[in-house]
Amino acid sequence: MICLSKKEVEDVEPIEEDPEPEKIVYKKMKINFWRTKLHDEELGLHQEMKYQAKTRWYSKSFDMEGDIEVDGEKKFVIAFNKEEWEETPDDEYKRFVCRIFTLMEEELDGKNLQGGNFHGGIELSVAHSLVQSYEVRRPAPVFFIQLPRDYNLYRVVKGWRIIGSQWSWPLLPEKKGDKFQIVRAKSRLISWGDNFDIYIGDKKVARLDEQPLQNEYELEIFDEDYSKDTTFNKQLILFACGSEFMKESTKMIKKLYKQMQKTGTTDYRMPKTEVDLFRNPRMMRR
Repeated sequence: MICLSKKEVEDVEPIEEDPEPEKIVYKKMKINFWRTKLHDEELGLHQEMKYQAKTRWYSKSFDMEGDIEVDGEKKFVIAFNKEEWEETPDDEYKRFVCRIFTLMEEELDGKNLQGGNFHGGIELSVAHSLVQSYEVRRPAPVFFIQLPRDYNLYRVVKGWRIIGSQWSWPLLPEKKGDKFQIVRAKSRLISWGDNFDIYIGDKKVARLDEQPLQNEYELEIFDEDYSKDTTFNKQLILFACGSEFMKESTKMIKKLYKQMQKTGTTDYRMPKTEVDLFRNPRMMRR
């Protein structure tokens, strides 16, 4: 048995334990929704016309309403159909579409524009929401995520949970060796704002925290591999964008679901954009 003096004990350096997985953050993202027309970066109609000229994905009905930071650097702007969403009468049913675009910057000559490219969108499907509501027997909005150069539509579904809420969507194989996975976003039961822990299986890989006073959402990814997965990153960003509108979406779906709960029939008239979400892709290839 080896005995150490008091001084020798004090000189021994403590062994550092590995930090908890949730404390190792490999990527941080911040989704900031503006709530003032005086914001320095919101340049009004002239700026929006530049985006419209650059890409057909920036609709004339869109308003620029926020920006997104990735590891402290501003990368994207957020735009959605604000007037249609916020000013549609309560007795009508709203359409919600939100998209993100790379930050547009002018070169020194003021002529050439860099950026302004479409990088993903999320939209509410009222019809699919009603199908899901019948499945879980409660109002359950369904959103679709669309990414550039990606033929897949990712269906973000609100599922059943006794307390709190749970959303899920697929992470599809992209190359040989990849596997089909399901991403789950589970709301934290004791929190201020809409906060979610993101899981793949039983492993917590990320979290989303709402900052209600600043009208911001903070994303952190704890897994190194998933922090490098572009599709997963975009899905998380768009899910965070959709979180801003989930309560209002649930309220609208609840109203429709209650009206048709007994009859299974609704007066809601699906726009073509929603009808297309039911089309058979195999028939479309013929």
